Amino acid sequence: MVICLANSKGGQGKSTAAIHLAAFFQKQAATLLVDSDHVRASLAWGREGKLPFDVVDESDQEAAMRRRRYDHVVLDTPGSIDPRGLKELAAGCNLMVLPAIPEAIAMDGLAYTLHHLKDTKADCRVLLNRVRHNRPKEAIELRAALDAMGAKVFKAEIPDSAAFDKAAAQGVVVYDVNDPRALRAWDAFEALGEEILYGRE
Repeated sequence: MVICLANSKGGQGKSTAAIHLAAFFQKQAATLLVDSDHVRASLAWGREGKLPFDVVDESDQEAAMRRRRYDHVVLDTPGSIDPRGLKELAAGCNLMVLPAIPEAIAMDGLAYTLHHLKDTKADCRVLLNRVRHNRPKEAIELRAALDAMGAKVFKAEIPDSAAFDKAAAQGVVVYDVNDPRALRAWDAFEALGEEILYGRE
């Protein structure tokens, strides 16, 4: 399976989602994370070599796939992609995950992304990311707006947790962080991964 993380607006937590989706799929079978974002956040996260899966940039993807067979590939894409790039990505993946932080300013970029993907045949789904437990109304309103647009939205939501920041600083997956919030953070990605594999309950 090829899963692409994309959004025309940057700062939506694509790299965090890519890292943790790759970690989930690695538990199922060999997984490769390809970092094509200009910031190279996923590569930086994996610099210490503590992640359970391989991470390469797009220039090394072909060589990596010659060296080893991967059942799953996760693509971490640039934060600003033009319409043509979005459509090319959509054509080359099985699933496009669109992370979106529930805040008013994020809706414009998300609407732009969805608009340019509407004529593709790709399976595109929005992931509500960095959902704040003390501001649930924002997630409810964004979900309602997306439903009104006819957009597909994952049932699973990813909480806004400091455990993810600690994981990035330590170069590990969040389940390896010594923080009482880490388990809840990982549980959210397990729920997302299971929804991708098995659908809604």
